[in-house]
This record gives sequence, structure tokens and C-alpha cells, in this order.
Amino acid sequence: MSLRINPELQAVVAPLTTEEYAQLRDNIQRDGLLEPITLWEEESGTILDGHNRYAICQELGIGFRTKVLSFLGIEAAKLWILEHQVGRRNLTDDQRAVIWNDIREQRAAVSRAAAIVKARDAKAAPAPVGDTVSPTEKPRTLAAVVAESKIPERTLRRAQKLKKTNPDLYERVRSGTVTLREASKPKKNDKKFTEKDYFARIGRGLAASFSGVDPRLKELIAIKKSEWTPQADEGIRCLLHNLTEVSDKADGYANQLRAVLKRNA
Repeated sequence: MSLRINPELQAVVAPLTTEEYAQLRDNIQRDGLLEPITLWEEESGTILDGHNRYAICQELGIGFRTKVLSFLGIEAAKLWILEHQVGRRNLTDDQRAVIWNDIREQRAAVSRAAAIVKARDAKAAPAPVGDTVSPTEKPRTLAAVVAESKIPERTLRRAQKLKKTNPDLYERVRSGTVTLREASKPKKNDKKFTEKDYFARIGRGLAASFSGVDPRLKELIAIKKSEWTPQADEGIRCLLHNLTEVSDKADGYANQLRAVLKRNA
């Protein structure tokens, strides 16, 4: 079964890290796809939730189940994706703040879209004299979102301001590569070197550099004589060249960092 991907819907979801994607791939390869892929009924075959799972199933040739949800328009579909996402991913507090800010905005967008439809319908078929038309439900306020999300109002306001002033940094907070505090109030170089998290993020990046290829390298290490081909011979020689380049680069940085330690001892 071939499914459709709407880039506008796919962009709503915070991307998985390399490590998260590799773990998801390993889980699906071991157990199959346990959770169905959610589709949008009005846009036949369009994925709402499960873009990564679908890509992995296609790569591994694994079958999958689907379920279908109905939404009146794309704004409502986006809102469902955001609300579904914020409750199920292992997100940082800053990532949750960004998504809850998007939820607040998206609820307003859904309310506006509903008001437009209601006004159009009323114009096409005016209500009889004496009938009253119930007002469109107002989007939940910032205070209501604060109560629902348990995120401090100042943090949500910081996310809201960042989205307006620096959308690129806002997306980096969503992906987890920078914190909301760093994005909102950039630190001077002499300050960031005092923060443990600055070094921890670099360390996590180094640790994750092989996470996406570890399973494939292990498969190659365990390759059997019966599986050997000229293509495998050529491919492994190329990989050895790549690994040598990576090793040389790592050794270069390691030597320079040792020199930094010695210089500042």
C-alpha cells in the first residue's frame, strides 16, 4: 500500500534525532509495526501520524496497519497532530513549550476557519427571523493553555516572541539542538563555556554520530562467505576509507583539545 505525504503536515512534527530514528528502526525490525499509521479520511491515503514509521516499513519491506480520522480542514488536522505529538514524545521542557505555543496558535486558526465557514453558510441560507445563531467557540486563551500544559506563562511568552523574531532559532529549539534560553538570550562566548550542558550537547552529538549506522556496520561484520559479492568487496573498501577519514578527523580534534588542556592548565 502506497501512502501520500503532505509536506505541510509532515513539517508540523518535530523531527526525530538520529538516535531516536535508529532506535525506532531497530524496534520495528525486531517486533514489526505495533502501532497503526494514522491517515486523513478526507485526503485519501495522506499520513497524519507515522511518517517515520512508514519510511522505515518501506525500507525494510514490513507491512503495516492504518487507521483513519476525519477532519473538516487542514487547520484542524494540524491541530490534532500537535496535540497528539505533545503527549507522546520524550520531549524536553523547551520543546514542549514550543509545541504548546503552536497549539495555542493553531486553535486560533481552527476557530477562524470555523467562523469563515459559519459566516459563508449563514449568508447562503439566512436563519429565519427569531432564530439565534450560536457564536463560534472562542480559541482557548494563553492562561488556559498555561493551566492545561503546566508550562509557566513566561516560558510560553518567550516561545511566542522567539517565533516572531527568529523563526529559524525557533525551529532549532523544536528540534532540541538549542535551548529556549539560549535562543532567546544568546550568551557571550566567555559565558557559555561555564555551562555543563554546552559540553554535554557536543558529547551527545558525538555519541549519536554512529547511532544511525551501527546496525548496518554490525551486519557487515557478520557477513557470511555465501553472501560475499564483488559489490560487497568494493563497498567495504570504501567504508574503510570513510572510517579512516573519520578517525583521522577525531584524532586531530583530540590532539588539539589536549593542547587546549595543557595550555590552560
